[in-house]
Amino acid sequence: MSYGVRLARPDELGALPAIELAADVRFESTRYAELVATYPPTTMEEFAETQARWGLWVAVDAKDKPVGFAHCRLVGLSTLYVGQLSVHPDHAGYGLGAWMLRRAAVFHGPRGITRMALTTFRDLPWNAPYYEWLGFREVPDLASELFLRQQIEDQVEIGFPADTRIAMEWVLGDGTFVDPAVR
Repeated sequence: MSYGVRLARPDELGALPAIELAADVRFESTRYAELVATYPPTTMEEFAETQARWGLWVAVDAKDKPVGFAHCRLVGLSTLYVGQLSVHPDHAGYGLGAWMLRRAAVFHGPRGITRMALTTFRDLPWNAPYYEWLGFREVPDLASELFLRQQIEDQVEIGFPADTRIAMEWVLGDGTFVDPAVR
């Protein structure tokens, strides 16, 4: 298959909820199935706002149709928070998630972004272990990380077990990000 990664266009936003829903099917065989099923999906307003601020990246197939997305937003002056990374299961295994994150980093780095951050499950192989493989590292102390701490607190409040949540970061330009196409 032939793929590309680029910023999302406004006319593509309607395709993204179906990708998010399809990608979440992976959780059905985990202990988090019920929680993920009740977690509020990304709204069209959130997609539109993020797209307007250059924070919505899509992986596209050979016909230029979205098959995955990285939903990112600026936090503070120098952090790009990855709120959602989803790839349709029919297109998984091609490194599209990593490719979208790398493109976002390359785009935003010269604009003053010095790191990417996210919150995720500690124990699922396609969550924290995957991000660690890419070069993300656990944020060791959330005391000074008001935004990330609040994200985890919000997730725990809706039912996610606190011991399963982790905040991670990738410092841009430190050379740790693994490009699966190169590996």
